[in-house]
Amino acid sequence: IEFTESQQRLHDDLLKVQAEIFAELHGSLHVKFMMTTIRRQAASCLFGLAPFIEDILSRYVTDEELSEVDIEDLQADPDELETIAEKVKLVIERAKQLEPNDPKLKKLVELVLQKQDASKHTNHRVMVFSSFHHTLRYLESGLRDAGIRVGLVHGGVPDDERTSLRKRFELPRDKPDALDVLLFSEVGCEGLDYQFCDCMMNYDLPWNPM
Repeated sequence: IEFTESQQRLHDDLLKVQAEIFAELHGSLHVKFMMTTIRRQAASCLFGLAPFIEDILSRYVTDEELSEVDIEDLQADPDELETIAEKVKLVIERAKQLEPNDPKLKKLVELVLQKQDASKHTNHRVMVFSSFHHTLRYLESGLRDAGIRVGLVHGGVPDDERTSLRKRFELPRDKPDALDVLLFSEVGCEGLDYQFCDCMMNYDLPWNPM
């Protein structure tokens, strides 16, 4: 799924400023290696990441520097912005203004709803994986808003709750407590048998740091 124009701008600005911050603090030698995590996070889900962009960027810039940037200055051409603090402020503002249209989430909802069509599929269950908690929380909210019954399992979910979610996920679709989708982190699904589900989706792109 391609980014929208505003998503692409935010993605590129975020990576650019993050790289400049790393280069300023650590020199350019290891910048590409240090950028790996933020690149993966941004590729996974910009919408889920947007609330945390301020933390990701501003932790490398002092509050004093950020306070010196006037909101009115954000109308300037990004190429003319001279300080990291100004660029951080610009990216934060763009993250807050990100348009609500998310083609990637819409496609996920479309595929999940196709799976719910009882005339075509006897098994309604879908497992969805992501490496990032910000993505999983965003998907949980988006799927629920679409009327899809969804649960979330990650490393911080207690064992008894995982077992309870698994039991609900195994219920027939006509049961009120049944789940249509179970969201998982990489470690969230360990230790339990889910062979009653015949559909898995990876929301993140496969990643190779090379």
